[in-house]
Amino acid sequence: MNSYIIGVLLSMLVYLVVGVYVGRKVKNINDYYVSGRNATTIFISGTMFASMLSTNGFMGDTAYAYNGNITTLVLLNTICACGYIIGGLYFGRYIRRSKANTMPTYFWQRFNSTRIRKFAGIITVVSLSAYLLSVLQGTAILMVCMTGFSKETCLLLAWSCIVFFTLYSGSKGVLITDTIMCIFFLIATIVAGQYIFNASGGISNLITNLVNNPNTPDGLLSFHGNTNGKSIFDILFYGFTMGIIWMITVAVSPWQAGRNLMVKNEHIIFRAGTIGVLLSVFFLLYLYLMAISVIQINPNMQEPERVIIWAAFEVMPELIGVLLLTGIMAAGLSSASTFLSVVSFCTSSDILDVKFKKDSSKINFTRLIVFIVSLIALGLAYLDLSSIRIIAWFASTIIAASWGYVAFASVWSKKLTEKGAYYSMVGGFLIFFITKILKEMFNLPLDNIFDPFFLAIFGSATLGILGSYKERRTKTEVDFFNNLHKIPSSESIINEYKKDRIFGWTLILAGFVISSFLIKYWAIPYNEALGTSIFK
Repeated sequence: MNSYIIGVLLSMLVYLVVGVYVGRKVKNINDYYVSGRNATTIFISGTMFASMLSTNGFMGDTAYAYNGNITTLVLLNTICACGYIIGGLYFGRYIRRSKANTMPTYFWQRFNSTRIRKFAGIITVVSLSAYLLSVLQGTAILMVCMTGFSKETCLLLAWSCIVFFTLYSGSKGVLITDTIMCIFFLIATIVAGQYIFNASGGISNLITNLVNNPNTPDGLLSFHGNTNGKSIFDILFYGFTMGIIWMITVAVSPWQAGRNLMVKNEHIIFRAGTIGVLLSVFFLLYLYLMAISVIQINPNMQEPERVIIWAAFEVMPELIGVLLLTGIMAAGLSSASTFLSVVSFCTSSDILDVKFKKDSSKINFTRLIVFIVSLIALGLAYLDLSSIRIIAWFASTIIAASWGYVAFASVWSKKLTEKGAYYSMVGGFLIFFITKILKEMFNLPLDNIFDPFFLAIFGSATLGILGSYKERRTKTEVDFFNNLHKIPSSESIINEYKKDRIFGWTLILAGFVISSFLIKYWAIPYNEALGTSIFK
């Protein structure tokens, strides 16, 4: 038994022990679904970033950076990170006041509509099941590399770990294990990165070395990145488009914004969002720099999705490599547990909506749904349907296109009615689904402003407005809407706002730091290597 197998088994054992311990503290449905609504900043920020990054960030995105599109990813992540603040301030803190257990339940309460609740549940299940599938595949690929076991064995191991602590401990266990995993992979990656940078000639010389390296992908260090045969406008618009999609996803999706239903108070929403921004910008830039540093050591990899995995085996000491790969595996497990729990909770509570007299009966029923959903995901994972990155990003667009407009309008529009909201959700979903098929399967030129996402958003907003035309909101809708805008007395403590201000100033300072870093270590060396100057 090698050290990598030991690392996998020990980490799984830790997560299972935590799951058992936390599971014993689950007393009612609020504990199981929303962690008793007492989650603190570290747990919310930990679970949000861990589920956001996952194996997709460590494997899919690093491959994209390695192939020449690190600047595209920097643009995308910067726009995406805004969703943590925009979503928290203009959506997240309001849905917390609803005291709903799931996002579809919030929409049901807001519009007093069972059909909206069920359709929102279906959207959640479709999108996050795709995420769950991609994460299971990514985790299995990693475990195969680490252990030498067959893919089937690794899928079964990952599935067993995820199902056990998710099924038993619910959201309480998911929050704690996600945070443990997040801290672990952050530390492991930062330590491992130093070995990659040293092996490639040092971080301070990275840009100059890459400019002079004939194996460097075209456009890697330019503002637009590798165009892959397309125009500069196309690749920039792609980064901008996907950034907006992810920004909306972070702001309103059930696996990100839905975490706001669990917080102890509204101040935690902003603080956790601030940490999410910092991690999205700083940590992901660090990770992508690790990926492009490998070009100096091992250029033209046939499987760029394994760039970080290769570095863990070949560039750093075995112990550090074990820690890094175990950390990446933890990112995958944390995401899978989040997606599994959200999909199962929505299926049980919003789609099936079986009534029980006791909380214990509903918890047991939800646990059964968790098991069934996980079995379906395991079966689909064996089919190896598509690449990790494509599955995940296709799923994100479903959420953003379907209820992005409705989510914000549910808080800020006094004209949106039940009929308009339902038409908007269904229309956004169908428009995106149909146009995406036309683009991918029939090569219809739907690009840039005619991208399926933008068509769906425009259609969703239009149907929401038309569906609400000459319609009146019911008294129940009006009362619920008004209550959303009443600040609870518990949220008016002055000292809490003073703490929030510290986080706000931290964001501003971080902007100066990252800008200074990129100018000094990227823009200036890049232009000097090309024989030009940014000061002329």
